[in-house]
Order: sequence, then C-alpha cells, then structure tokens
Amino acid sequence: MPNPYIHPNWLLFRKEIIELDNGCKECHRTETDGVILQVHHLEYFPGRLPWQYPYRLCECLCRGCHAQKHGIIKPSVGWQYVDREDLEDLSGNCDYCGTEIRHVFYIDHPNWEMIGVGEICCDNLTGTEIASNYMESQRRYLSRLKRFVYSTRWKEAGKIFTISQRKIAIQIHTINGVFRIVMNGHFGKANFQNIEDAKKRVFEVIENGLAEKFLEHATRCNSTK
Repeated sequence: MPNPYIHPNWLLFRKEIIELDNGCKECHRTETDGVILQVHHLEYFPGRLPWQYPYRLCECLCRGCHAQKHGIIKPSVGWQYVDREDLEDLSGNCDYCGTEIRHVFYIDHPNWEMIGVGEICCDNLTGTEIASNYMESQRRYLSRLKRFVYSTRWKEAGKIFTISQRKIAIQIHTINGVFRIVMNGHFGKANFQNIEDAKKRVFEVIENGLAEKFLEHATRCNSTK
C-alpha cells in the first residue's frame, strides 16, 4: 500500500483530530502561533491503518512535542527529580542547556535516559522548586559558615581560640603545629592544618547535630570509668 500518511482518509482524520483538540495538548500552541500540528497515536495496533483509531487514542501535538513523545528530542516536561551531586567546581555541564555547572541535579523521564542538569533547568523540567530550594539552603549555609568562622566572638588567648555556640563551650588548641577541637572539655580526635578548617568543622558538627552526639558519647564514656 502507498504511504498511508498521504492517503485522503488520513488527511481527513488528521484534520478532525486537530480541530477537536484545538491545538497542541502539551504546550497549548496552535497553528496561529506558527507551529506545525500533528496527530499522535497513544497506542498502536499491528495492521491497523493510522485513521482506523478511535478519537480517544489520538491527540493533537505540535511537531516538537510529538518528537519528545517518541524520544527523538529531550522532553521539556514530565521529568522527575532523582538525586544531586556537588562537583566542588564548575567542571560539569548541564545536559539540557549546556551551561557550566557545579551542582548537578539528576532527573529521569519515562521517554528518555537520566540526565544531569543545573538548578534552573531542573526546576523548569520537573515543574518544582526542588533545585532552587536546595541552592538557597546552600547559600544560607555558606553565608552562616563564613560569619561564624570570622565572628568577632572568637577570642584568642595564647594558643587557644574560644567561643560559645548553642551553649557548648568550644576551644581550638594549637598543639605541635596542628589544631584540635575541644567541646565542653572533651578533645576531638581530628587534627587540622589551619585554624579556618578547624572553625569550619566546628560549625559543621554543630549544624548537623554531631556535636550533641559526640558530647553524649563522651559523657557516657566518662561515667563508666
């Protein structure tokens, strides 16, 4: 049989579907917006001609959205957030727009393989604010970290730096050229090569709750001695 997509029956059927849907069912554009409208079959049955389908199994799509449905080009909607990764520097590129990125957000789609994108593309493609909310929390965290590290509340006496945070008495001792953290009189095991790294670690363990766990463990150990 000749190409069924030039058959008069198909051309009539196509016209009817486009008229019934009144534009693309995905992006809602019409021919007046300059797009080419096509008919997408939601299901296919072997041996059935393209116009031998009920209206409910067909929908009008523009050429771009139709290509996305068939996995020819990356879909612009319907993505799901999967995970994220911090590359530590601008060594990555968004798989959707090509922009250099540090924070990669992995998203998945039923009609496409998983891709890694930046903050803006993640939110646009998933229709959420997952990436922007995460990035805002990161910016807030880094801002607070910087203020803590350079706070004037830090006092230096000899080789000891002190501060009180969340009712925890914190000291950083300089011992043989390295820095050790002390909380409520309990020494930590880690050594730091500079005072800034030690202060950053103090902020980190207080923010994520590890400080309380460390002190609880240290208190239990002392009580059993």
